[in-house]
Amino acid sequence: MNTLLTSIDGKTKRTFAYPCSDTKIRDTPYLNGVRNEFVAVRAVRAEMPMIDKVDLFNLPSYMVNGETGDQLIKLVKQAIAKKSLLIFLFHGVGGEHGLNVSLEAHSKLLQFLKQHQKEIWVAPMVDVAEYVQQTKNK
Repeated sequence: MNTLLTSIDGKTKRTFAYPCSDTKIRDTPYLNGVRNEFVAVRAVRAEMPMIDKVDLFNLPSYMVNGETGDQLIKLVKQAIAKKSLLIFLFHGVGGEHGLNVSLEAHSKLLQFLKQHQKEIWVAPMVDVAEYVQQTKNK
């Protein structure tokens, strides 16, 4: 699949998300077979780790399903206070998925992030993973 994706977008570094947070096929973990294909892997576990505690192959994320904009912003404020990593997992925005956040809540979060862009780094997961790796290698 990476070969196909690279032919489409030219990128060679990717992240992966455990489908439905499943890390095994039956009783066999499959990460070791694909570990070299990705710079990071996202799970589903509501935690905000400090950068020196991040496991790039088991990144936590907050699955968003029905939260309000204020609830999402509260999580961001907690991450700011802790100086920790916060990953949101959105399946749907505005009603196109059973696991959904309203367009209003999503917009409110995005407005907050934009207003605080000097305090909060919002980036693609691959960029965050590379930063974490560089920081750990110092």
